[in-house]
Amino acid sequence: MSAIRDPYAFLSPAAAAAGVGLRTPMERSHVAAGAALEHVDGWRVAAYPANGEAAATLTDLSHLGKLDLRGSAEELDTLTGGLGPGAARSDDGVWTLRLTPTHGYVMCPFPRLSALRDRIGAAALDVTSAYAAVALGGEGRLAVFNRSSGLDVREARFGPGRCMAGSVMRVPTLVLNRGDDLVMLVAWEYGEYFWDAILDAGETIGIARAGVVTVEAPQAQEQTA
Repeated sequence: MSAIRDPYAFLSPAAAAAGVGLRTPMERSHVAAGAALEHVDGWRVAAYPANGEAAATLTDLSHLGKLDLRGSAEELDTLTGGLGPGAARSDDGVWTLRLTPTHGYVMCPFPRLSALRDRIGAAALDVTSAYAAVALGGEGRLAVFNRSSGLDVREARFGPGRCMAGSVMRVPTLVLNRGDDLVMLVAWEYGEYFWDAILDAGETIGIARAGVVTVEAPQAQEQTA
């Protein structure tokens, strides 16, 4: 593939001016929950205290780079390294997903996005700010997911390295099983709603907000008589 920059590159958050803190659509919810905001790869991301006792965790991954891949079946064979539809693979922190014979996605650390897009060429469109992303982790993640969707994510049907498109919380969603968690991509404008809805679904199970950055839990102040 020749290094052809897509015609919508000017919409990419990678084109933001230096020093501008990019925001995820869940930022208002993070601030309301008391999260600290840390700068990571040019983004303002939520930092929460670690909660090892939680049955499930929810992490905002909207700051990850995302590319939409479209082309002929032969081109997608080459771009995905021969992945079959519904399969995904991780290579050095970059996830490649193939939804259909002619449609796939790439998720990667944001600083690597521009180089990957240029290397892939016209088949790749930067959709980083088109999709919010959350990761549902912890031993109770399937219980929370099953309250949110009718999609079958049982291990026998949807094991690690699988991806699919469907409906979660009545929102069109791309779901990826990374093994330790389920990553869900939804349209950017649904991000805050989706975040809050998944937290509501897991409330009685014991879900906790988590961050890509952790901070020390605040120390309880001693009570004085």
